Amino acid sequence: MSGRGREMHMFSIAVSVSFLLLVLAIIAYFTVDTVVTTNRNLSDGKQKVIEEAVLGLKETGSAFIVSNFSTELLEIFNQDLINKLLTGDVSEIYRYATKVILLFYPVDFVGFVSGDGYLAYAAQPGIDVKPVDLPIPTESQEYVTLDHLGDRSGFFISVFFPVQSPIPGFGGGGIRTNMIVDRTEKMSYLEEYYRDQRNGNLLRIGIAAVLAVILSLLLTTFGLRYLTHKYVAGPIEELNRQAREIMEGTFEGEVKVDEGSAYAALQGLLRSGQKVLQRMERELDGP
Repeated sequence: MSGRGREMHMFSIAVSVSFLLLVLAIIAYFTVDTVVTTNRNLSDGKQKVIEEAVLGLKETGSAFIVSNFSTELLEIFNQDLINKLLTGDVSEIYRYATKVILLFYPVDFVGFVSGDGYLAYAAQPGIDVKPVDLPIPTESQEYVTLDHLGDRSGFFISVFFPVQSPIPGFGGGGIRTNMIVDRTEKMSYLEEYYRDQRNGNLLRIGIAAVLAVILSLLLTTFGLRYLTHKYVAGPIEELNRQAREIMEGTFEGEVKVDEGSAYAALQGLLRSGQKVLQRMERELDGP
């Protein structure tokens, strides 16, 4: 009896541990899936912000006042520019253009860059930018992201596009405009939003995990014990009791055989043994 009890106890523990591991595996899957999905959504959100910034700056560049600069318009702003332009000096035009762009467009930095470096550049007040820290694009590069702009840290998007202007000497020759915008605040909002979403989902998963573990332990401990006692240990104990009483001669009635039971063979064997013992008793008692 003690041996069988120990075996059933070990069986219950094995089933409980297996069920618990299955529950933990499911919880781990949903936890990893939540983290991966949130990170993917955050990455997609960042990429969307970048694409919107790139498209907006390209549209800004296409509408840039320099694109349709005429000498009449330049005369309105600064007559010295016309004089330098007529002498073939366009360097001042680049410097003037950076000031116009910063004044009329929502960018934090603008520069005109060629393969040799920046021809002219300017940044919003408070941003100290050095040419050595500025990106120089490759021929096919449309944008880059930066984590610093001068002495500022954050998330910056630098967009490059060709300079197109009817002014002789202005643009062309591989010269490109570089406009940089600060998207730190928007990225911080995105990261906070998805971080809160991830933490909320993980909290709900954690609560569900604790409840699932408790329920699984209750189910496998008490439920399994009840079921194994009813359908496994109980019938075996009943057979043991009948066998003991038959051997002691205290069993009354006949051992019943349930043909639909998994223990029908044992029940039949016990009944046969009972009949043998009864026949031997009758022979010993004599006529």
